[in-house]
Amino acid sequence: MLAFLATLLLGSVGAVSIQEAAGDKDAVSGENGGNGLEGLAEAQVAGIWIAPFGWENVSEGGEETLRSLLGPARILRIIVQEEEVVDLGYIGTSDGVLVLWPDITEDLRLIAPFDYRERPWYLEAMRREDTIWTRPYLDQSSGMLAITCATPISVEGNLMGVVGMDVSLAKMESDLTNISSGYPFILDGQGVVVMRPQEPDGFLWEEILAPGSLLDSKNPQLAGLAEAMVRGEGGSAFLRLGKGSVRISYVPIPAVGWSLGLASGDRELAFAKASQYDELFGRIGGHSEILALETGEAFQESRRERMIAAAVPIDGEGDAAGIAPTLPLAVAAAIIALLAGLVGFRAGRSAVGPIVNAVAGGLERVGRGDFNSRIGGDGSGKMRDLAEAFDRMTYDMRDMIAIAEKRSFDAGWSEKEREVRQDVERFLQPERASQVEGYEVARLSIAEGGGCCHFYDLLEMEGSKAVVVMAEVSGRGLSAALVAALTRSLIRAALRKFGDPAKALRETNLQLVDNVRGGMMVSCFCGMLDLSNHSMNYANAGHIPPFVVSSDGFVDTLVGGAISMGALDQIDLDTEGWMIDPGDVLVIYNDGLIELEDGDKERFGTENLISLVKSNKERSAHDIMKELEAAIKDHAGSEGYRSDPAVMMIKRSV
Repeated sequence: MLAFLATLLLGSVGAVSIQEAAGDKDAVSGENGGNGLEGLAEAQVAGIWIAPFGWENVSEGGEETLRSLLGPARILRIIVQEEEVVDLGYIGTSDGVLVLWPDITEDLRLIAPFDYRERPWYLEAMRREDTIWTRPYLDQSSGMLAITCATPISVEGNLMGVVGMDVSLAKMESDLTNISSGYPFILDGQGVVVMRPQEPDGFLWEEILAPGSLLDSKNPQLAGLAEAMVRGEGGSAFLRLGKGSVRISYVPIPAVGWSLGLASGDRELAFAKASQYDELFGRIGGHSEILALETGEAFQESRRERMIAAAVPIDGEGDAAGIAPTLPLAVAAAIIALLAGLVGFRAGRSAVGPIVNAVAGGLERVGRGDFNSRIGGDGSGKMRDLAEAFDRMTYDMRDMIAIAEKRSFDAGWSEKEREVRQDVERFLQPERASQVEGYEVARLSIAEGGGCCHFYDLLEMEGSKAVVVMAEVSGRGLSAALVAALTRSLIRAALRKFGDPAKALRETNLQLVDNVRGGMMVSCFCGMLDLSNHSMNYANAGHIPPFVVSSDGFVDTLVGGAISMGALDQIDLDTEGWMIDPGDVLVIYNDGLIELEDGDKERFGTENLISLVKSNKERSAHDIMKELEAAIKDHAGSEGYRSDPAVMMIKRSV
């Protein structure tokens, strides 16, 4: 009861106070399998609203949904913090759990009961089962023009909710206003002018700005132009309008189904601006779709874990569902002391019933997040003391939360950057390795000082397929970590789209070239296992070629590949093939492993790695990895790690 009360107490004030008040405990089992408030504090980085009345109405099903959303909430935070134009991001599930970043505002509390599932963006995205963009609107909090992108979350063909992002159009509106060559305007898919600068004095083309759709214009030339723009065509047209003639250049903005028109202006300028806006909306739409995909993955993973937990009983004490939240030490001590006092009074006095009831009621109100709850001090001196102790406890709890929030908001950017980078790295390198039936999987990553930017991925797909990925970004720090997170999601999306490693990496390369700056490149090995016949198709974009040690000790290198992703628009990349026989060990590793030096500047080298795996080929993948870890530490000795060794082993067990 106290543990669940703690969850409610902390959850009702949002993620900022959770992160400060959590201490070293875990609240909800996260990606790494831990239990307690630390997992929630690390992963729950957004406000939470349970439709329609708020956090205190969380149900048992809602708790399960929250556990599934811990990973996606991290990605949501990263996207919103990194995309300057995104004012608000949210994940809204069909069972009423809404995760937001930034945190829940007082405005949201004031309009309760609030059910986002009745909002047009949610209903339309669910109805169309595809990414949708709303028409521009005035944001209530900022008073600026905004638009919402929403993508449905699908799990095995079932719609589970919607991912949404509110995008500020303030910069775009300012950009249109500052165009000096011609008069720009934006037409939506219904032929309505949705964005335009204020018309200057002596404006001659008022018909363009007429209310309603230009498709209904009485001027056939203007109606014809609107039709061409709505169809997504580009070009220029000479129009005769009431107050004078004008040439209008028009270019589509496909990402949102809009079109940019430029009256009496340079067509090249129109093309450049439309391309700029299309890239912006395309990037945001991509973020929304990737987040929806990741959320669906999280729901599927949670479902698999529940099935495993239901089939395999858990020994020992504790909550098998992984919920073991504890109160912050001071708060827990206060409540324990209070309850102890109640027991003592009950034993010594028969007239203590009213104060017990009052305190119980007060605890219930505090459990709902009401930290202004008071129980008064009527009765004997000791009863008044008890009531005052309760009131002091609620005061202290409220002050602790206020201090935690202030500390969080006062933290500098460097601290925020470190936290975000660590969130990303935990997302990319969870402690628990995914497993595939018939194979043993073990991984090792050593990165002293943080900042490493490699990741592993093991993903089961439809049709008895599984994908194994290892990639590394040519950089360090937050920017490289974000590129790694983006790459992981892009590869997953491309694999589902094409079902072919080479095509998936070529598509990912195009996305990286378009969206990543600063010369960062990504090396990647991507293999797709057919679990029915144990064949593997693979592609290698600039990664060190993996090798396979067979059960009889032969070693084969998986040849083939191309340059790293992000360097060129097009990379020459083909799919290669291999068979994985029983007992075979596939070893995928990075250059940080073979370049690891000892005190004499001798590298660990590929030969040592191959020799170690051959010598231990009869053992499990986990045991081989333990031997390798010991060898790496012995080689590095007191010199420490000047590189970031990473390796992944997949051994066919049957």
